[in-house]
Amino acid sequence: MSEKPPFPLAPQSISKRRRNISILLLIGASSLLIRTLMSYNFDKTALLYVGIPFFVSIALLYIIKKPEQPTLNRYYGNLVLWSLIVMLGTSVVLFEGFVCVIMFMPIYFGILLLMYLFQLLTCYLRSKKKGTHYAHILPAVIFLSAFEGVVPSASFEREYSITKELVINATPEEIQQKLIKPMQLDIERNWLLSLFPMPSNIEAGTLSAGDVHHIDFTYHRWFVTNTHKGHMKLELTQVENDYIRTTFLEDTSYIGNYLKLKGTEIRFIKTKNGNTKVALTIYYHRFLDPAWYFGPIQEYAIGQTADMLLNELFVPETA
Repeated sequence: MSEKPPFPLAPQSISKRRRNISILLLIGASSLLIRTLMSYNFDKTALLYVGIPFFVSIALLYIIKKPEQPTLNRYYGNLVLWSLIVMLGTSVVLFEGFVCVIMFMPIYFGILLLMYLFQLLTCYLRSKKKGTHYAHILPAVIFLSAFEGVVPSASFEREYSITKELVINATPEEIQQKLIKPMQLDIERNWLLSLFPMPSNIEAGTLSAGDVHHIDFTYHRWFVTNTHKGHMKLELTQVENDYIRTTFLEDTSYIGNYLKLKGTEIRFIKTKNGNTKVALTIYYHRFLDPAWYFGPIQEYAIGQTADMLLNELFVPETA
């Protein structure tokens, strides 16, 4: 005959214990799914960036105890809190860096919000004794969008180019002389660019066609530790008085995980008042899906990079 525990657990304590165990299992399952996607080279597709949040949101809607009348306040706050715990727990298991976590958060919490709204709509329709089949369109669309990038036919345009212009009070010759000088590595940057490492060292030769410039990067994935090093090789493919074309020969930097920099074109256009309009075009290839999320983010980041380079590399001190 088994003995009864001296202090029986209250139903609320049992519920919390089951919830905590379920959360741990969810972290393990999410980590295993992400590791599987990485093993089969699907980690840059929407299966990771849409499919995993979709899976986590469905699981949390079942795990977290629902009040009788769910509202967009305390219950949703609990969902956000536990989803953050799941995301951070998965990141620890997979040794993800802080940049990956920050880039993942908006789409992760956005899908959670959509699924919660779907639940609210379903509850509302049921209370009105109406059919809920129209409400299921939303999760169906999210589910289907998770397969973007899995096959070429389910992908969108990946080749991009961004052009920025700046009128400088200098001649093309003076501007090209500025290009030969070393770039300052401690310049102020846009908030998004500041998440990524600046070059730790730049080895640049002359401004002659065929020269290859070496750019080294050091990235601390956990702010001060888990250090990764990489580099870029940039070739000056064509150099003219009014035109410079460069090609990226190699990129093992952390930026190369998100996109492939292909090259740049720089045009120097003399204006009537003696100034020079510099037009900088950056060509790159987008790796990550979905396009509706990473496309605008990368366009913004590359545009900010082009503005920074124009002001830092092309404006002579005497201008």
